[in-house]
This record gives sequence, C-alpha cells and structure tokens, in this order.
Amino acid sequence: MALDRGIIDQQLQALGEGPHWWEQRELRDLPAVLEADERILAISRGKVGRLRGMRRSWLIVVTDRRLVCLRSAGQSWRQFDVSAALIQRVVLRVAPFHGRVLVFAGGQTYRLRVPRLDAYRLHDALSRLGGGARDVYTGFEPVRMVRRVIDHVLSLPAVAVQPHSPKELAPPALATALYDQRVQTLEDEVQELRQQVRFLEQLLHERHAETEPFGNR
Repeated sequence: MALDRGIIDQQLQALGEGPHWWEQRELRDLPAVLEADERILAISRGKVGRLRGMRRSWLIVVTDRRLVCLRSAGQSWRQFDVSAALIQRVVLRVAPFHGRVLVFAGGQTYRLRVPRLDAYRLHDALSRLGGGARDVYTGFEPVRMVRRVIDHVLSLPAVAVQPHSPKELAPPALATALYDQRVQTLEDEVQELRQQVRFLEQLLHERHAETEPFGNR
C-alpha cells in the first residue's frame, strides 16, 4: 500500500523541511513509491553515479528501510533502491559548497553529490540504518591496513569543514576551483590505489592457494 501524501507532508515538517518540496515532480510521485509504514529520515536533490558521469539530478530520499533515488520523466518515473540490509559502509566527503556521500552496498558504490549541509544529513541518516553502515575490512592484514589508511585520509576533509565550525568563510571562486581540482586529483589517486589494493589482495589469495596444499602435508 502506498504512503499517503498527508503523512509525507507530516514527516517532512518533522524534519524541518518546508512545503517547497512539493514543487518537485518527483515528490508528487513519491507516495506511489513508499510503503504505508515507511518513514523518511532525510531528503535532498542531487546527482547520482560516477563523478564524471553525473548529469541530471535526482530526488534522493533515505527512509528507515532503504535509500531511494527517483527521477520523473513524462507520465512515469525512474527509480532505484538500496536496501538498508545491503549497506556496508557510508563515507562523507565535503567541499565548501557541496558534499559527496559514498554508499558501499552489495558490491556497488553509489555516489551522491548534494549541497553540503544536505550531505551531512544524508550521511547521518544512512549511517543510522540498521545492520550495515559499519566499516567492514576483509582479506589479509596488509590489505586491511591500507584500506584503513585510505578511509582515514578520505575522512579528513569532512572533519576540516564541519557545518558548525566558527566563523566559516566562503573562499573566493578561484580558491574553490583549485580546491575542487585538488579533491578530484586526490579521488583519482585513491581510485588507482584501490585498484592496486584489489590486485594485491588477489595476488595474495593466489599465492596462498598455491602454498596451501604443501602446508597440509
């Protein structure tokens, strides 16, 4: 059974959101997407996908059961869901004016690019979903160590520009552009490092498999 529009309005008011959301076509389609007992934890509008493949924006909704991304077109809509049970890890990266929330779930990585303050709300809501939003490290100890270092480095920008930091000033446009360029460069380097880590892990597994029969003799 679909969620009643009046209940959605009450939930948005409880989150401190105004009626302006009803101007979004996707929100008018949202009652048909959510279940009658589903509760909204956070809402935003932003781009979804790989950083260089982001184009049109989506309505992004976090409920007590899942992450819902919705984009209306004509008389229908396009959506994809990520169940709370599948979410393994949530990472927050922030720039002066926008933020990126990375959701690792079911072997996929979903990148949500939204306004900076919304990024904190989405990250908090996704992290509170039951069961999965924890840092999970698997594999050999060297690989786990490298992954911890990567995640620690990625968490530094979010700590540096918390929304409640005193006397926060907006940087000049040039500084912002340079900052975004440095962040993009760092993300490319981290992605390359992740690929190297996966290669190392695979190599260690193969060597372990080759030596295991000898060790059992």
